[in-house]
Amino acid sequence: MGRPRTGTHAVPTVDRILQAAEDQFGEIGFGQCRLEDIADVASIRRPSLLYHFSTKHKLYEAVVHRLFQALMENLAEMAAVTDDYDQRVLGLMKTFLEFLEKRPAFAPLVLREIIDGTGPGREILLGVVVPVIDNIEVWLASSAGDRAPEGFDFRGAIMQVSSNALLRASSGPLLTPLWGEQGDHLGLVKQVFFVVEN
Repeated sequence: MGRPRTGTHAVPTVDRILQAAEDQFGEIGFGQCRLEDIADVASIRRPSLLYHFSTKHKLYEAVVHRLFQALMENLAEMAAVTDDYDQRVLGLMKTFLEFLEKRPAFAPLVLREIIDGTGPGREILLGVVVPVIDNIEVWLASSAGDRAPEGFDFRGAIMQVSSNALLRASSGPLLTPLWGEQGDHLGLVKQVFFVVEN
């Protein structure tokens, strides 16, 4: 069997590889993933995959950077829309939740790296996640005014609601038994980030 003719795939080879790898890494993790399986999903052979990404580590690194770049672009775009604290908090969280829906591999990939740490992603996540959290913390603190209590722990709040969202997005059939029918994540965000006036 020869190589596919040019133009037989609408999506470029590198994009197909990255998408297949994202799905596989999210589903079964770095350690269990095989380059042969990723190549098969991308409709290429393993040598073609290795031509673009010489090791599984380099492919994984590209997937993680691509995911966080896409997330950061979405969050930055939303944050630029308004300086209003309430709208910014809710907008950032809605953007994050929508991202988790569109990119289902993201949440399990991040959680697996945080918990397991056996793949190469921990260093990548430290280098990419911390700056994202730093930016969000600055965006929120700069527009809070009197909407958040004095001395409010923005970083802790960010970690609480984002961790909850990551866990929910990874829970599959356990979502409703664990969190119940309501599923109002934005309600939790309001409770955590807003001063409730009596």
